[in-house]
Amino acid sequence: MKEILKIRSLKKVVRRKPILRDINLTLSEGEILGLIGPNGAGKTTLLKIISGTVTATAGSVQLAEPESGIGVLPETPALLPSLSGFQNLQLLASIRRKIGEQEIRKAMETVGLDPANRKAVGNYSLGMKQRLMLAQAIMEKPKLLLLDEPTNGLDPLGIIDLRQLLFRLASQGVGIIIASHLLHEIELMCHRVAIISNGSIVREVNLQSSEQHLIEISVNSQSDWDKLVRWAGKDNLRPLPSKDFPRGILNSELSVSRVLAELLPADIAIESIQRATIDLEAIFLECSQLKDGVYR
Repeated sequence: MKEILKIRSLKKVVRRKPILRDINLTLSEGEILGLIGPNGAGKTTLLKIISGTVTATAGSVQLAEPESGIGVLPETPALLPSLSGFQNLQLLASIRRKIGEQEIRKAMETVGLDPANRKAVGNYSLGMKQRLMLAQAIMEKPKLLLLDEPTNGLDPLGIIDLRQLLFRLASQGVGIIIASHLLHEIELMCHRVAIISNGSIVREVNLQSSEQHLIEISVNSQSDWDKLVRWAGKDNLRPLPSKDFPRGILNSELSVSRVLAELLPADIAIESIQRATIDLEAIFLECSQLKDGVYR
């Protein structure tokens, strides 16, 4: 896939406080990338720097097709309450003079709004405002779309509509970045996820990977876990949060049956073993224990 966005060594410092630290990220056409992290991690700042509304302290943001523009859905809708939805989009479209009324109408209909509705935006529900802001983000057909908490105010059907729209845009080659707190929706919408903590990307997860070489395993006791670490090697065994038995992800090209055959003679009491599935919540919880690359 063609790369449409490349971020290198990006830093942002405000009043001597680091907001972003050495961010390196790429996005390909047709790819949906999720940004997750705790409040204040730097997600919104990163989106603002990519969109050009905030200047980075250091580093670079390179767009393969800058002339195609960037569609932005901010976390807080920026609309004139006395105007109708159509009038708001007309006003925004007049800035770049790239599209006309026909494109505005199509964008509104795409997100489920009636262009002929004369109701003032000040009387819109939060969900309607969110749909309108999404319409303004896509109306000029950008190749890069930045969405900050796009499901805000949407009911379940609205969220499903949004998901289907994003899949459709991605199939047309649009690259999309979504910042959200809803891990389940990120799992359903995205191809890849970047986890941001304390201004740094602490991990990237490919949600499309079959992860055929990863095995989830839990053992009976800490003593069994220590034996497992010695057998696997520390670099090949990643612990997972667990309330009961010690549990982790084993990186091995061996089959599950072959791993079992080797562990049982080593007197390791196994509670469960299976091919690993991607559990974004578990990965996020694990990363939340990290500070500057060290568990706290």
